[in-house]
Amino acid sequence: MASGERVSPEERNKALARRWLDEGWCRGELDLAYQIFASGFVMRGRRVGPEGPRQSARLIRAAFGELSVEVGLQVAQGDQVATHYTARGRHVAEYRGIPPTGRSAVASGIQIWTVRGGLVVADLNVFDEWGLVSQLR
Repeated sequence: MASGERVSPEERNKALARRWLDEGWCRGELDLAYQIFASGFVMRGRRVGPEGPRQSARLIRAAFGELSVEVGLQVAQGDQVATHYTARGRHVAEYRGIPPTGRSAVASGIQIWTVRGGLVVADLNVFDEWGLVSQLR
Protein backbone atom coordinates (compact mmCIF):
# COMPACT_ATOMS: atom_id res chain seq x y z
CA MET A 1 0.00 0.00 0.00
CA ALA A 2 1.36 3.42 -0.90
CA SER A 3 2.26 5.86 1.85
CA GLY A 4 -0.65 8.05 2.87
CA GLU A 5 -3.37 5.62 1.73
CA ARG A 6 -6.07 4.92 4.28
CA VAL A 7 -6.91 1.40 5.35
CA SER A 8 -10.62 0.68 5.60
CA PRO A 9 -12.08 -0.60 8.88
CA GLU A 10 -12.92 -3.84 7.09
CA GLU A 11 -9.28 -4.37 6.06
CA ARG A 12 -8.13 -3.60 9.63
CA ASN A 13 -10.59 -6.18 10.97
CA LYS A 14 -9.33 -8.79 8.51
CA ALA A 15 -5.74 -8.06 9.54
CA LEU A 16 -6.72 -8.42 13.21
CA ALA A 17 -8.13 -11.91 12.58
CA ARG A 18 -5.06 -12.95 10.59
CA ARG A 19 -2.80 -11.61 13.34
CA TRP A 20 -4.49 -13.68 16.05
CA LEU A 21 -4.35 -16.86 13.96
CA ASP A 22 -0.71 -16.32 13.01
CA GLU A 23 0.84 -14.86 16.14
CA GLY A 24 -1.50 -16.34 18.75
CA TRP A 25 -2.34 -19.78 17.40
CA CYS A 26 0.72 -20.58 15.27
CA ARG A 27 3.49 -18.82 17.19
CA GLY A 28 2.01 -19.20 20.66
CA GLU A 29 2.08 -15.51 21.55
CA LEU A 30 -0.98 -15.93 23.75
CA ASP A 31 -0.64 -12.69 25.69
CA LEU A 32 -1.58 -11.02 22.41
CA ALA A 33 -5.17 -11.89 23.40
CA TYR A 34 -5.11 -8.88 25.76
CA GLN A 35 -4.48 -6.59 22.77
CA ILE A 36 -7.05 -8.17 20.47
CA PHE A 37 -10.06 -9.12 22.61
CA ALA A 38 -12.19 -6.74 24.68
CA SER A 39 -12.51 -7.28 28.43
CA GLY A 40 -16.17 -8.17 27.87
CA PHE A 41 -15.46 -10.48 24.91
CA VAL A 42 -18.26 -13.03 24.34
CA MET A 43 -17.44 -16.51 23.03
CA ARG A 44 -20.15 -19.13 22.41
CA GLY A 45 -22.65 -16.87 24.15
CA ARG A 46 -20.57 -16.55 27.34
CA ARG A 47 -18.63 -13.55 28.51
CA VAL A 48 -15.05 -14.81 28.84
CA GLY A 49 -12.85 -11.77 28.13
CA PRO A 50 -9.41 -12.28 26.58
CA GLU A 51 -8.81 -15.33 28.79
CA GLY A 52 -11.34 -17.37 26.79
CA PRO A 53 -9.51 -17.31 23.46
CA ARG A 54 -6.14 -17.39 25.25
CA GLN A 55 -7.13 -20.61 27.04
CA SER A 56 -8.59 -22.17 23.87
CA ALA A 57 -5.40 -21.53 21.92
CA ARG A 58 -3.26 -22.82 24.79
CA LEU A 59 -5.18 -26.11 24.97
CA ILE A 60 -5.09 -26.70 21.21
CA ARG A 61 -1.39 -25.83 21.02
CA ALA A 62 -0.65 -28.31 23.81
CA ALA A 63 -2.55 -31.12 22.05
CA PHE A 64 -1.27 -30.46 18.52
CA GLY A 65 2.40 -29.92 17.78
CA GLU A 66 3.68 -28.28 14.62
CA LEU A 67 0.41 -26.31 14.51
CA SER A 68 -0.18 -24.17 11.45
CA VAL A 69 -3.25 -22.21 10.46
CA GLU A 70 -3.89 -21.11 6.91
CA VAL A 71 -6.35 -18.30 6.27
CA GLY A 72 -8.60 -18.89 3.31
CA LEU A 73 -11.44 -16.62 2.33
CA GLN A 74 -12.04 -13.51 4.42
CA VAL A 75 -15.08 -11.30 4.06
CA ALA A 76 -15.71 -8.15 6.04
CA GLN A 77 -18.64 -5.77 6.22
CA GLY A 78 -18.98 -3.02 8.77
CA ASP A 79 -17.88 -4.30 12.17
CA GLN A 80 -18.07 -7.99 11.12
CA VAL A 81 -15.27 -10.11 9.69
CA ALA A 82 -15.64 -13.75 8.63
CA THR A 83 -12.53 -15.87 8.22
CA HIS A 84 -12.36 -19.39 6.82
CA TYR A 85 -9.27 -21.17 8.14
CA THR A 86 -7.62 -24.56 7.92
CA ALA A 87 -5.55 -25.85 10.84
CA ARG A 88 -2.94 -28.59 10.63
CA GLY A 89 -0.99 -30.25 13.40
CA ARG A 90 0.35 -33.47 14.86
CA HIS A 91 -1.61 -35.00 17.75
CA VAL A 92 0.96 -35.04 20.59
CA ALA A 93 -1.17 -34.87 23.76
CA GLU A 94 -4.64 -35.87 24.91
CA TYR A 95 -7.47 -34.15 23.07
CA ARG A 96 -11.14 -34.70 23.90
CA GLY A 97 -10.19 -37.79 25.90
CA ILE A 98 -8.20 -39.28 23.02
CA PRO A 99 -4.62 -40.18 23.99
CA PRO A 100 -1.87 -38.85 21.70
CA THR A 101 -1.68 -40.75 18.42
CA GLY A 102 1.19 -38.94 16.71
CA ARG A 103 -1.05 -38.62 13.65
CA SER A 104 -1.20 -35.51 11.52
CA ALA A 105 -4.66 -33.99 11.36
CA VAL A 106 -6.35 -31.27 9.33
CA ALA A 107 -9.55 -29.42 10.22
CA SER A 108 -11.24 -26.25 9.09
CA GLY A 109 -13.61 -23.70 10.49
CA ILE A 110 -15.18 -20.31 10.07
CA GLN A 111 -14.97 -17.59 12.67
CA ILE A 112 -17.18 -14.54 12.52
CA TRP A 113 -16.01 -11.70 14.71
CA THR A 114 -17.65 -8.48 15.74
CA VAL A 115 -15.01 -5.77 16.15
CA ARG A 116 -15.63 -2.46 17.87
CA GLY A 117 -13.07 0.19 18.71
CA GLY A 118 -10.30 -2.04 17.37
CA LEU A 119 -11.11 -4.93 19.75
CA VAL A 120 -13.03 -8.14 19.17
CA VAL A 121 -16.20 -8.12 21.26
CA ALA A 122 -17.92 -11.30 20.06
CA ASP A 123 -17.15 -14.51 18.21
CA LEU A 124 -19.26 -17.04 16.37
CA ASN A 125 -17.06 -19.97 15.43
CA VAL A 126 -18.06 -23.07 13.49
CA PHE A 127 -15.34 -25.73 13.60
CA ASP A 128 -15.28 -29.24 12.12
CA GLU A 129 -14.74 -30.94 15.48
CA TRP A 130 -16.17 -34.24 14.26
CA GLY A 131 -13.83 -34.27 11.28
CA LEU A 132 -10.85 -33.62 13.54
CA VAL A 133 -11.76 -36.27 16.12
CA SER A 134 -12.47 -38.87 13.41
CA GLN A 135 -8.87 -38.50 12.18
CA LEU A 136 -7.57 -39.34 15.66
CA ARG A 137 -9.54 -42.57 16.20
